[in-house]
Amino acid sequence: MKHQSLLHPSRRLTLVRWLSLLFFVGLTSYLGIRHQIVGGGPQGAAPLDTFCVFGGVETLWTYVTTGKFLAKTNMANLVLLAASLVLVIVAGAGFCGWICPLGALQEWLGKLGKRLFGNSLTVPPAIDRSLRSLRFLFLALILYRTVLDNKLWFETYDPFKVIFHFNFETTTSVVILALFIALSLPIERSWCRYLCPLSAVYSLLSPLSLFKLKRRPSACIDCGICTRACPVGIDVQHCGTIPDGQCIKCLQCMEACPKPDALVLETGKPPSAPAVPPALPR
Repeated sequence: MKHQSLLHPSRRLTLVRWLSLLFFVGLTSYLGIRHQIVGGGPQGAAPLDTFCVFGGVETLWTYVTTGKFLAKTNMANLVLLAASLVLVIVAGAGFCGWICPLGALQEWLGKLGKRLFGNSLTVPPAIDRSLRSLRFLFLALILYRTVLDNKLWFETYDPFKVIFHFNFETTTSVVILALFIALSLPIERSWCRYLCPLSAVYSLLSPLSLFKLKRRPSACIDCGICTRACPVGIDVQHCGTIPDGQCIKCLQCMEACPKPDALVLETGKPPSAPAVPPALPR
């Protein structure tokens, strides 16, 4: 594959990303509210679970082994999952940075937190690395309980379902909402970083992505602006290739960077240097 690179993104690209997030937040809100108004059942509206990408992960084992779906899921979940995995192969966890409505809410809450507190809370690197592993443990727990109970065990605790289902009548839902807001304000995308099971799935597959975000040390001036701009807490300033398992391809680091050629989004392998011919014998 021919090596290509995308240099400094324009603010127009950032606007497109924000509009994309706003669109999916609006669409998901509409689906959740419509279900509340119309109700479920054969004559009602499909539940929010039907449009959940992670629902495809949860119901996959049951479908493969029995040919049936878990309650509240259907083929639409698997189609959405397949589409999101294709996106992962192309752009890593770009779904999280450009489409996920829950990620959008976290990003907006994080920006509000910066205004309220002056800056985001910086988690020490050693603690950050340990906390990031919780995603994988959480994913394993969810899949284990889902298979064991043969139902969507996680839906009661899923902030996506709690928030966009617009049903805050239980103590559990109120606590989940409060914790989500309380953690998202001081730590940008805290759910994405440390607990999101779908993020864990993407982290496992993102290294296969075609597009890689890289820092060019020769052009970098070590100002640290890229690291401060990253919403998921990656130390971009000291990376070579930005870790695919963490990067959501939002490109905020590229936009913030004062050196247009210091951060590049590359696809394919860079061309190898031409071989030096052996010296002719004298």
